[in-house]
Amino acid sequence: MANPRPARIYIIGQDLESIRGYFASGCCARPDGVTNYLDLYELRSRQSHFGGLGMDTAGVPAGVDRDAGGGVMNAYKAGTEFGVPGLALGLSITENDHPGALARLIAGEYDAEIHELGVLIGLHRGTTYLRIGYEFDGAWNKGYEQPQRYVQAYRRIVDLLRRDRVANVEFVWQASASSVNVVIDHRHKDIRDWFPGDGYVDWMGLSWFMHPDATIGVPSDFQPPTPRQLANELVDFARERQKPVMIAESAPQAYDLKAGLRAHHVSIWDGPARSGAQSVNSEQIWDAWFRPLFVYLDQNLDVIRALAYINCNWDAQAMWGSPYANGFWGDSRLETNPEVARRFSAAIQRWREQP
Repeated sequence: MANPRPARIYIIGQDLESIRGYFASGCCARPDGVTNYLDLYELRSRQSHFGGLGMDTAGVPAGVDRDAGGGVMNAYKAGTEFGVPGLALGLSITENDHPGALARLIAGEYDAEIHELGVLIGLHRGTTYLRIGYEFDGAWNKGYEQPQRYVQAYRRIVDLLRRDRVANVEFVWQASASSVNVVIDHRHKDIRDWFPGDGYVDWMGLSWFMHPDATIGVPSDFQPPTPRQLANELVDFARERQKPVMIAESAPQAYDLKAGLRAHHVSIWDGPARSGAQSVNSEQIWDAWFRPLFVYLDQNLDVIRALAYINCNWDAQAMWGSPYANGFWGDSRLETNPEVARRFSAAIQRWREQP
């Protein structure tokens, strides 16, 4: 366990350009940390820009950024550029681009990459919140279908970082808590099957993108749990295991804060991506997405201790923009909507000050 954490933590992300825009605008509350993403399997590959690590195999800052379509990633810069103590790292160990890699990870073939990760964390002066295999229950993350294999991989990473005496790290076990994921799988999975054990988890995490009581809006023979029900499953489990909760990814999905519109997210949930666009003003955006988020935080003050907001123009990024292969996400940059930014900053400050 790293140094004692603040009572409540606010994190901004999730790529360098978006974080820079947030800080440069001066629109909102100063965060306690920033988010970046890494591909474990590429951390020693110069050809793959060191997987977003920002350092070469000698542990020297390489000045090399990585953009796999979701914005610029460089974990070294994220940890040193913004003057905040927290660094939230989403560590991908999926087999999407690396078939069979989990078995190789478990067998020790990526121990050198884990060591490189530890070097980066050790150089960071604050706390690193390491989200190992984030959204383990997401159907879009290949390789996690066998929970025990995921657990073995997760534990190996933790064990090796501890062997290397990496002290300033806290381990985050993050579910997607996604109703859309349940629709894709056409079944509701038990997240506890993926739990690596109390000794391997400092935080439990979840993603928050929809209104908590959203329901499927297209004809279906299957009614998935609502986002609230899925979030409650993780929050209740965290209370049971006496772990703090981090909302590790959050953004008003399918809203464009700059343009003032709301559209459909994806065909299997509410309609073809970006169809059905409707104009919405700042008040409507706040009431439809932001207010329910902060109400949920207030209802769970005893356990939810961190919130990470994704402040980016999704529509301008190759992974998320047109033709919307991953659904319509919109533009969640707070600085583009002064009224929402004002309310958000006030709500963050009030949440931080809660006893």
